[in-house]
Parts: sequence; C-alpha cells; structure tokens
Amino acid sequence: MKIVFLSALFFSLTMHIASGNPYTENQSSSLKICIPPTGEKAYEIAGQTFADMWEKVTGEKPAVYYMKPDQRELPEGEVILIGSDAVNPVVHELIREGTLEGLNIQYGGDNYRILSLSKNRNNYLILAGGSGRSTIYAVYDFFRKQAGAEYFWDGDIIPARQQIQLSGIDVLEKPHFEYRGIRYFAHRGLHRFQAEHWDLEDWKKEIDWLMKKRFNLFMMRTGIDDLFQRAFPEDVPYPPVDAQDPDAEQRSYNDRTSFWPLKYRGELRKQVLQYARDRGLLHPEDIGTITHWYSHTPSSFYKNNPDFPVITNQRSGYSLPTHAIWDIEAQETWDAYWKLTETHIREFGANSPRMFHTIGMAERVFGKSDRENLQSKLYVYRKTQQKLREHYPDQPLLIGSWDFIGWKWTDEGVQQLMSEFDPTRTILLDYTSDKDDKVTYRDWDVHNKFPWFFGIFHSLAKNSDIHEDYSILTPRLKEAAADPKCIGFITWPEISHSDTYLLEYFADNSWQPDKTEIEPATKHFCEKRYREETEKEMEQIWDEFLNVSQTLHWGLPGSTILFWEPQFRILSSDGFINHTPENIENLNEDLKRVMTGLTNAPEVLKKLSLLTAENYDNTLWRRDVLDMARTIASRAIFASLAQGTMQVTASENMKSSEKEIKRISKLNQQLMASLSNILAMSDDFSMYASLQRLEKAEQLNGIPPILNPHSEQALKGNAENNYCRSHHYELVEYVYRPELEFYWDWFLKRIKSDTASEWERPAEFKEQEKLIEDKFYATPLSEMAPAESRTAENLTKILNHLEELVNELLEEI
Repeated sequence: MKIVFLSALFFSLTMHIASGNPYTENQSSSLKICIPPTGEKAYEIAGQTFADMWEKVTGEKPAVYYMKPDQRELPEGEVILIGSDAVNPVVHELIREGTLEGLNIQYGGDNYRILSLSKNRNNYLILAGGSGRSTIYAVYDFFRKQAGAEYFWDGDIIPARQQIQLSGIDVLEKPHFEYRGIRYFAHRGLHRFQAEHWDLEDWKKEIDWLMKKRFNLFMMRTGIDDLFQRAFPEDVPYPPVDAQDPDAEQRSYNDRTSFWPLKYRGELRKQVLQYARDRGLLHPEDIGTITHWYSHTPSSFYKNNPDFPVITNQRSGYSLPTHAIWDIEAQETWDAYWKLTETHIREFGANSPRMFHTIGMAERVFGKSDRENLQSKLYVYRKTQQKLREHYPDQPLLIGSWDFIGWKWTDEGVQQLMSEFDPTRTILLDYTSDKDDKVTYRDWDVHNKFPWFFGIFHSLAKNSDIHEDYSILTPRLKEAAADPKCIGFITWPEISHSDTYLLEYFADNSWQPDKTEIEPATKHFCEKRYREETEKEMEQIWDEFLNVSQTLHWGLPGSTILFWEPQFRILSSDGFINHTPENIENLNEDLKRVMTGLTNAPEVLKKLSLLTAENYDNTLWRRDVLDMARTIASRAIFASLAQGTMQVTASENMKSSEKEIKRISKLNQQLMASLSNILAMSDDFSMYASLQRLEKAEQLNGIPPILNPHSEQALKGNAENNYCRSHHYELVEYVYRPELEFYWDWFLKRIKSDTASEWERPAEFKEQEKLIEDKFYATPLSEMAPAESRTAENLTKILNHLEELVNELLEEI
C-alpha cells in the first residue's frame, strides 16, 4: 500500500499498545492511528472509526495505538493523530516546538481541522475537533473528501481504493447552526418508518448516521418506557409480558402494549442513550407536564394513589384518564412530575443533563374562556421554568412550538409568553417553521429578537411518501440562516426515513445552508447517491418528479384536504363525502394543484422503467424508485377520487353521466391496486415483515426480548386506526381496496336511484367499515403478507402500468 505525503518527519519512540485491543492484531497496513490518552470517549471512538473506515476502503487493517499522557513522540511511519493539542500530547508538542503554530479551531465546539504535515520522513495527518464529537465528524468527513464515501440512513457508499491521498490536506470546517438534530416519534406500524420498532443494532446504525451527517442533537420521543416503574416502584408494577397492556385502547394508537417486555425497553433506552452520549450527542430531558398519549400515567398509579389530583377543567383534547395532565394548582403534582424528570436523568441520563425540553399542556384547551386557557398555559410554563431552575440554574430549556399553532393560542399570547422567558437560557424550538399558511417565527416576533431553532415538521404519521413544498421551505430557511438569533436547524416529524431527499437536503443545509435552492440540492443529491453512469438521468428524473411530490405540504384542518390523505380512510373521512360548497371548493383547489404536478408523472415513470434492468440490484436506487412510484400513485388516487366527487356532485345536478362516473371509479380502483403492487415490492411496507423483524432483537443485560403474543393485534391497531393509515401493504390490499370498492358501488347505486335528496353519510358506510376491519383483525398477517415476486422485470411492468393509468387520468380530467 502506497501512502503519499509531502515529506517526512521523524521521531523515534515506543508507544503503549492497549492489551487486547482488536485493532492492534493482524494489522496489514503500515498506517498507525494514535488515540489520545485523555478526553471523552468520543476520541477513542474517532480513532476506532478511522481504523474501520480505512479497512473498508483499502482492505488493509491499520494499527491503533493508545498513547500515554506524557508521550510526545511518534513511532516511525505514517501516523494519524486523533484529537487536538488539548488532548493529544504529540499535537501539543508539534505546536510547542514550532512545527505548527496552531489549529485555528474553537475549542469545545463542533468545528474541526483536518491537516497533513511532514518532517524528517515521519508523516502526520491530524484530525482535530473542538470536542470528541466533532473529531468523529472529522473522521467521517475525511473519508468523504478523500475516499469518495457517502452516508445515507439506508446505507453507506464506500468505494474500494488501493490508495488514499493523505498529503496536501488542510480543511477547516465550522457549522452555521449551533444545534442540528432530529426527533424520533412514538407511532408504530412499519420498521422503516417508526423508531419504536428498532432494536439496539438499529439504533446504533441510526446514531452512527447522525454522526456521519454532523448532527449533535436527537430526541428519542418513543414513549417513556418503564419510567413510571422506576420512579414509583411501589405504586406502578410492570404490565404483563404475555397479554395486552391493561390501559390499552383496542384498535387504536392508544394500544401502547409493548412488543418487547417493558423492562427490556427500559434497558434498550438506557443503552441507546449511552451509545449516543459516548459520541457526544445531546438528548434533551423532558420536564414539566409530560403526561400525554405516548407518555400516559399507568392506571395502577391512580389505583394506589386514589386522591392524586388531576386537572378537571379540560374542555377539549385527549380524553382517556391515563392521558390526563395532573392538577397544575397542586404542589404535589409538580413534585411528582419532577420525580419523573429526575428519575430519567438518573436512570437514563447518567446524571448529566445538558438540555431540557417541554411541550407545556399541548393539544388541549382548558377553562371556560380563552383567557382562562391562556392563563393556565402561561402558568404551567412559569412553574416549569421555576422547577428547572431550582435544580439546574443554567442548562438551556427548549420550548416546543406545537401547541402554539392551535388550541386557542393567539400570536399575541405567544408573544407574551416569549417575553417572560430569559433569552440567555431559553430557546424556542419552532419545529413548525414550515407550516403551509403561517410564518410562525415572524408572527411570534422572535425573528432577530429571541434565540430559536428553525424546524421542519414535514409529516404526521400518515404522511409516509415524498413531499414538502420547497417554495415554502427554501425562502424561510434562507431567512432563518440570515438571522443571528436562529441558532438551530432541526426536523421534527412523526415518522422517520420517509423522504430520503428531504433528509439529505436537511443534513446538508443544517451544516452550511448553501444548497437551499432545489437545483443545486438535487444535483448534489444525485451525485452522492447514484452511480456515475446514472446520476445525470436521475437528476433529470428528480427535477420532474419534485413537481409531483411538492403538491403535498403539511397544514392543519381547514388549510388542505390532501395532507390528511382521505384516500386511505374513504368510508370515514369527510374529504370525498362532504359535498358542501366549501368542501367542494377546497377539494377542487387541491385537485388543480395535484394535477399540475401529475403532468410530469408519466415521463418520470417511463424513464425509471428504462433504467430498471441495469439498476435494480442497487438497493438505494430501488428504494428511491419505489418511493417515487408510490408517491405518484397516491397523488393519482387522490386526484381520481376528487374528480369522482366532482362528477357525483355534478350528477346530482344532472350535469354528469353515470358512464363518466363508472369510468373514473374503475380508474381509481386500478390506481389503488397499482399502489398495492408497488408496496409488495419491498419489506419496507409490510407489517408482517416488520412483525418478524421484532423477533430478531438480542438479549440486553440478561433481559430477553420476548415478543408479547398481543403484538400482532397491537401492531394492526397502531397502523389501521384512522389517524395513522398510510402506505402499509396489508392495509392497502385488505382494507383500502375493499372500502373503495364498496364506496363506488354505493355511489353508483345512488346515481341509478335518481335521488335528489340532501346528502347524508349513509349508515352502510359505518357498517361496512366495521365488517372490513373485523376481517382484517381476524386474519393473521402471515396470510396477508405480499407475495415475493421482486424482480427487475416485475418492477418494470408495475411502472409501465402505472404510467398508463396516470396518462388515462390526465386524459380524463
């Protein structure tokens, strides 16, 4: 192996080699990696990561040396120095003796320097971060820049090379945003999209990806696991491991029955957070009124504390007793809430909290008047802040923005709240910055005035395809980047890994917001992700496809029908059933928007089908194609249903024929069948595959991950409920398609009856919905799993057929 350097630097000395260190055994490279003797564990991880990456690229195993505190010399040969002079004594010596004047980094921060130098035939490559965390960033960035490695949530691209250029390198990197991170949420249904399905190895892979993307913050919002059992062991026993959780609500996201024993989930949380902490990642601690649907109070707590006070003046929001917020007027409840927080700090946070987070009394309305509601919520933030400062006077507190976009808040109310916070220790976590109809950070008067994070919410649990309107996101991101008070960039969706394009856009711009425009962002995405012979074609395809995907953007009820995906809840949603003039007008606006994007879809599908034979075996490419195809199918299903609704309404006014409605009905059902065929091409979309994946978890600290026999029913309820329905193969094939068939049959019968009666939701809808659901819950997932016909030929046929259907739709509308 030849390693190129400018010149050489020689020191002769012996090094301490850690006994039993696997990296010192059977090395086949002359390269030596020197890990500093002091500093946080992340420095050691950086050195081990460099050795792993070097071997993956070159096939040669370098030696890893653990330095002694008083060691200032190197062994002969080519040497990688991990860490700055603050931790690495040799780097300190190089500066002290004048070989190097300094590193020009900010110590303690996320910037880093990658520097090669040489003298007297010894050769150095210094990877020096302001912290251990940023030293890991430097390692991954070195292999990105020098070896062509690229890192994605679904896999790395690591080219094999005989030689890695080590000379002539001088890189200084510094992030634009101080904080950069992602939330992982508590919904369940499919392994790819829902983090509560992930085992320790999944989480390690995800956390490694966070480091590769130079994030420094994440939030494990996957419920609270066994926090109550640890905080109140005498009052709250563990739920059964072989039956439904006693507090579960059937066929709902409120069935929080743990797939694995809750004690196992607690151990998993502990090990995941330790793995993240070792790498320097921040994880905010929840504080204040944390009880919510995903962090409910076990009924056993109330049973053993029958007089424990809960709030009684809630007039809207979550209604289950276990979801209740405790009485904010009682000091004992604040003490109990703090006990939960301090227990999490002790049990899962290594007694070293670095940041806190609160959502206040989110998603509820209190009191008899809007003033009473506002005053109650303001009081809770004041008490939360006070409770925190009693114990941790200086740690920053993140204020989650979700509640502020509804639930009787006004812009003036939020402004009043922000005026009460200390800007030196409080940050607005505005993860609603990309809302469709509101520029939150301006309306709340924090822009240029108060520390805040710019946040992309992006998705509810139901929105699993590719979307986001960059004509909304891009100018707002530019505005945030120009605001010195905007110190963070985060994405905070209810679903993970749904939109690879958005994740890459976010990751690139969270470090340096220099690819905010779609054209350079798309070019960069395709250069990184695809083979050289394919990247130009994929860039053209993405340019056309983004016109389709951007037709959906998130908002609250009243601003958009499309975002609520009514095509997957056809018998219960008002989207295609409510024929009021207002609803028809909104539906027509969404239809026009979708059809404008769909004009590009046939060309996208044609080009993808032509590339399939040569690229099918590339898993990253294949996943993107399926994501594009299912996005197009979903928009087309919506459009055909919207058009059908227009025609049904017209028929009631004698302006549309039965023949036209039959034609759109058939096309709509064919499009749903096409979506089913697309989803069948990957385990990403199979509930049965996700259930099987749970069985692969490994024992943790002596606790076995025994799968609860109720898991399948809980999984079905978590996915099929009206809020969470999305791109699940088993739901599309065995729920959506039968519902759609009944829907159209009913409408065609109504048209034939020639009735002019005022529209009302028929009782038959509810009855048929129940029959279809009952059959779904009674049928084992193993019997509904997709048939494995996953070939390039089959995918080509599916793409071509969808192209034909979309062309037919374009002719129809």
